Amino acid sequence: MDLEEKIGSVEEYLQIIHKNKQENLEQGNDEDFLFRGQKDDLALIPKLARLQPKGELFNTEFSLLQEFKRTNPLLIDMQRPMDDWDYLTIGQHFGLPTRLLDWSNNALTALWFAIWENDQQLQETPYAVVWVLMAEPKDYDINIEAVHPFEVKETKIIRPRIIKQRINNQSAVFSIQPNQEIEEKVPLNKADLFKNKLLKIKIPAEKFQDIRTDLNTLGVNAFTIFPELEGLCSHLQWRYFYSGKNSMQETPCNETNASFST
Repeated sequence: MDLEEKIGSVEEYLQIIHKNKQENLEQGNDEDFLFRGQKDDLALIPKLARLQPKGELFNTEFSLLQEFKRTNPLLIDMQRPMDDWDYLTIGQHFGLPTRLLDWSNNALTALWFAIWENDQQLQETPYAVVWVLMAEPKDYDINIEAVHPFEVKETKIIRPRIIKQRINNQSAVFSIQPNQEIEEKVPLNKADLFKNKLLKIKIPAEKFQDIRTDLNTLGVNAFTIFPELEGLCSHLQWRYFYSGKNSMQETPCNETNASFST
């Protein structure tokens, strides 16, 4: 059974993280926690494994990456050569189906991603969740200079190169699973190496607005997470317009996928 907690405020959220951090330190693990915010309580499965491919899964994955690399040069302003880890990182942040799963070193960023949706869109969602991954040093033991992402032999955590500003702003980290777990759709919270390292924190929908306000006071909002026009647009809409039952219709001005919900 998954370890679970429930919170109603930013303060309670940070208290739970602090308590678990102290327990890990007492057990000799001083590795940073990772966080993933989700608007829905869905399994920890990467987007590649959640979709139905039109052909064999891994052939499709290979073709998808090759076509992404071929067609995006005019859309990416890069000053250095990119390898396949870099292309997957960019693709992941803009909605490309990959075997990567998004995490953040920043607990407040993950909390924002869990509850950023408009209240009207969340009428059928009683709560959002933040997953806390209490990683160990061995979980990072992979040399991405020597291993291709499609040849990873066991689930690992990857710190990507900072090739876009939003990756830095979101303190982005990825978990990546091997072929067998991808093919069998094994959630990270059920995988042998990680199932005892995960904590699920539930946030009731009725607390979203208060927590969003507190996060903004702490400097966490759409514009700080997406430091581009789309983020500014979304933040200003939240700041100057009502949401939920106070709004006749609310459509996000930003249609880009949020990292921690993909």
